[in-house]
Amino acid sequence: MSNYPSYASYFLRSFSGVSTANFRVPPQSSGQKIAHNQIDFVLPTNTLLKMDDIRMVFTASAVAAGTSAAPRLPAADAFIERIQVNMGGISVDSGCASTNVLNQVKRNYYPGKDDPVNSHVNIDRNVMGTNLAQFANAPEAYTANGDSTIFSIPLGSFFQSIQPSLLDVSLLPEIRISIFLAGNSVVASATTGATAAGMVTAGNTQATYTLDNYNLMVPAWSIDDGVYSQVIQSRMNDEGFLEASWCGYDSYSDTFNGTTRVASAASSLDRILVAFRKSDFAAVKGAVAVSGYQANPANAANVAIAGVLGAPPMKGGDKYLTGPMNFTAPFIALPSANAAKLAEEPNLSLSINNVRYPQYDCPFSQWYGLSAQAMEVGRTASNSYAEFLDNRAQIALKLNLPGSQGMRAKSGLDLRGSNSSILLTAVGNTTNFKNDGNVVMFLESTRVLRIGVGKTLQIVL
Repeated sequence: MSNYPSYASYFLRSFSGVSTANFRVPPQSSGQKIAHNQIDFVLPTNTLLKMDDIRMVFTASAVAAGTSAAPRLPAADAFIERIQVNMGGISVDSGCASTNVLNQVKRNYYPGKDDPVNSHVNIDRNVMGTNLAQFANAPEAYTANGDSTIFSIPLGSFFQSIQPSLLDVSLLPEIRISIFLAGNSVVASATTGATAAGMVTAGNTQATYTLDNYNLMVPAWSIDDGVYSQVIQSRMNDEGFLEASWCGYDSYSDTFNGTTRVASAASSLDRILVAFRKSDFAAVKGAVAVSGYQANPANAANVAIAGVLGAPPMKGGDKYLTGPMNFTAPFIALPSANAAKLAEEPNLSLSINNVRYPQYDCPFSQWYGLSAQAMEVGRTASNSYAEFLDNRAQIALKLNLPGSQGMRAKSGLDLRGSNSSILLTAVGNTTNFKNDGNVVMFLESTRVLRIGVGKTLQIVL
């Protein structure tokens, strides 16, 4: 019945000898960690690992400093600056700097993918999400007693995107994961959480954070049917190697004065992601209020309030980001502050080896639609254009076929053997263009790990 769709066919696939296990993998060295520290893990061997289900669990606490009496923690994955994967001493994926910024870019395009229970994706101002207790003027701190772990995060793009995701690590040398923690600026240095005004007011000293009880939760599988291992060995003998692909990133940070240039020699450049931030994104800051949400928790339950866009009453009606995760369009005056400036938005152009994308001067407003198409989503996390410009200003350009990652297909631009220059430029009417902000550019490419006989490796970038 192979010619009929699955819902009209009668069939059943049977796999024998399947067993599962879940391991808690401790770090190579324990103890409390602070900003810019490193955490190392070694994965189990001689098993099948479900790579995209591996999670790092931990607990974290904000530490007050000076008049920053009520610091608030960011999303749980914002503590990670970079994740490096080594196999047998070889750097397979060195990770990219500003991994936390990349995570926020993806979060803005894929709302609802993060579990608010353990990802801390919503910043709590006055009420803690764990126990619903008020902690208005206190730092956001969680117990490190026992094995308490409040947060759970995936291990970045390599683990989330590698295919096959059920990877036979018996074919690979020892896998070591090095996690580099971000700076303290990811913590909001608020003076108080009792009021919305106090939440966005910065203290005089940067608050800090600590990490405790960090471990990896690793799901392992086994298929002892006598066939699976033979299929892998047969493929190895026929081809000489096995191929595993993943989605890798290179990142570049620059002052966007109207022109930013980067280079790439990727074998398959799939997408370009760009996030814009204010020049003082890493300064001592309180939380940044997201535009369009009700800032007065006393009135949050009043559904008749005008101008409230998706205000969640259980969170007090207000919504916040931390400074480094807040993306603001490079405008001198934003339309939320001066409505007339909506007609003076600058145009942006991306070009690769002098070929422009798109092929015209594209206004910032049109980049929003093009970016949603590039990320293959119907909508983003923004509930208004003002929120997009004030808090989630980012653009994306797609260079490969739609659905390529799901098909395990390399279809992006092949830039090998050429001095490939990628240029981001502000063009057209630049009277309202702010030329001192920060820009972070991520180059997404399909990368291939070739696994040979005797655990030999070859990496195709």
